[in-house]
Amino acid sequence: MKDSNIYLKNIVDKANEAIGYCDKMSKKDFLADNKTQSAVIMKLIVIGEEAKKLPEEIKLAIDLPWRMIMGFRNMAVHEYFDIDLVQIWNTMQMDIPDLIDKIEDYLK
Repeated sequence: MKDSNIYLKNIVDKANEAIGYCDKMSKKDFLADNKTQSAVIMKLIVIGEEAKKLPEEIKLAIDLPWRMIMGFRNMAVHEYFDIDLVQIWNTMQMDIPDLIDKIEDYLK
């Protein structure tokens, strides 16, 4: 089994990549840009996949909505056309920076 820190670092890396795709965009621009939407969603799927690999004690130590993170991965893969793009935008603006901060604090 890989070191859990590798999974956490992968999550942070993918989260930063996702932010980089849309950090200079307005909400309106994001909602009109299918390529950026797809790229961000893919990074969120990978984040969910990496989160599934984390042992329970790590999830308990980092106060994040792990069930929702992993659940998004499942929903995005199986119900792609039902994804709420406004919610994705809001997640990128509010939740992903918090995720990065909490994981980076844990890794220090």
